[in-house]
Amino acid sequence: MEQQRDLPLGLVTLILGALSVPLAFAVHLVSLALVLGALAVVLGLWGRWMQGRHPQLFKETSLRRSRLGLRLGAIGLASSVVMWILWATNVLL
Repeated sequence: MEQQRDLPLGLVTLILGALSVPLAFAVHLVSLALVLGALAVVLGLWGRWMQGRHPQLFKETSLRRSRLGLRLGAIGLASSVVMWILWATNVLL
């Protein structure tokens, strides 16, 4: 039996997703939050694909981190798009 290992870029997904949420509400950092959220979503989906290909290869804690990063990235991505629209239409001054 092969030893379980961490999912590649699982921690990076969590960090990018966690950073995208507060940055979405900063005035001049909305575009950065959009990019970080999109990267977290892409890396999270890649992690899910890797998990499907090799179900028993990765540790459960690493999979949980990647899953949480995917969710936070999706929240940050949606928040940054909403805030970008609000700033662009001058609803928020």
